[in-house]
Amino acid sequence: MPKRDADFYNKQHKYVAQVSTNKLVYKIADTAITALTDAQAIYEPLFEAIEDKKDRTSADVAAHRTGRKVYEKVLRAFNKEYVLNNSNIPDADKVILIGKERDTEPTPHPVIEDVPIVGNKVLGGGQIEFKVRAYTDQTRPSMLRAANMIDYCYILLDVGEMPPAKVADCNKSGNESRAKFVLKVGDENQGKKLYIYFRWVNNRKPRQEGPWSNFQSIIVG
Repeated sequence: MPKRDADFYNKQHKYVAQVSTNKLVYKIADTAITALTDAQAIYEPLFEAIEDKKDRTSADVAAHRTGRKVYEKVLRAFNKEYVLNNSNIPDADKVILIGKERDTEPTPHPVIEDVPIVGNKVLGGGQIEFKVRAYTDQTRPSMLRAANMIDYCYILLDVGEMPPAKVADCNKSGNESRAKFVLKVGDENQGKKLYIYFRWVNNRKPRQEGPWSNFQSIIVG
C-alpha cells in the first residue's frame, strides 16, 4: 500500500474501478464487490475532508487516519481472497492491481561460504555437547544468519584405527536447528573415538549448503 495519503487514494480508486468493471471476467461475486465499494464509499469522503490543508481540522485528520486503517484491512482481505491467486485474472491485470509482476520462482537464499566454528564438551554416558557459532559471533553459540540448520556427519572408530579421509567415509549423520545441542552415541561407545564434520545449511527451497569443516576427533566418555 502507498504510504502517502494521496497516492493511497489514487491507488485504491483505480483498484476498485478495475475489479468492479471486470468482475464477470474475474469471476468475483457481486456481494464481494458490493462490500468493497461500500467500504470505499465510507473512506473517500474522509480523505476529501483532509485534502485541503487550510480548511481541515484535527478531528478530520484523526477520522481519516482511523478510516484509512479500517479500509486498508478491507482491501488487503479482498486482495488475498479474490485477486492474488485468482487464475481468471490475466497477469497484465494483476500488474495493474498489485503493482508488480508476481514472481513464482522461490527467492534464492544467500550462498553459504562460511564454515561453522564448533566447540565440544564430553558429558559422560556416551554424550557430547556441541556449541556452534558463526565466525562473526565470538562470545556465544549462534546460527549463521543465512542458515537455519547445521548438518553433521560422523563415524565411531576404535582408538588407533585410521581416521576418515573424507565426509563420505562417515556412516552416521544428523542435523540440528539449535546452536547448542547434545549428541548421544550410547554408553556402548565409551572409549571409542568420534570423528565428526559440520556444515551450515538452509533447507528451504532452494536448498543452500555450506562447505564441510575439518573433522573433530573426540574420545567418547
